[in-house]
Amino acid sequence: MKSQEIQVVSDAQIIEKAKQMGDSISVKLKVNLEAEKVIWAATESGDIETKGLPFNEENNLEGKGRAIYEAYLYNSENDIKSPANVQFLEDTHFVLYTSAMVVEGKEVGMWFIKIPRKTIVLNVAQ
Repeated sequence: MKSQEIQVVSDAQIIEKAKQMGDSISVKLKVNLEAEKVIWAATESGDIETKGLPFNEENNLEGKGRAIYEAYLYNSENDIKSPANVQFLEDTHFVLYTSAMVVEGKEVGMWFIKIPRKTIVLNVAQ
């Protein structure tokens, strides 16, 4: 019954919980290089969308996701470490967690983890 109760959750709480959830998911993601190709494997996370976006491959990101990807790419090309990032998306039903895909100390891509806002709110309440 607890999930049926109305809960007031601030944006700060949502960002904090999304960061915790994203950190725990990204730790489980695996990536390696095979013949200059990035190979990645994800674990199942229910309604959470997880993608590995290598820098040496095309992707179909748009909007804020594309801008964040380009920032990670720029940082990689200029030997700047990219910290994990949480952003509200244009679609307010989701929050985006991103972090660098690292192989042998080099950033080779970006983890793109799209978490439903409802999932985050329910986790804040627990």
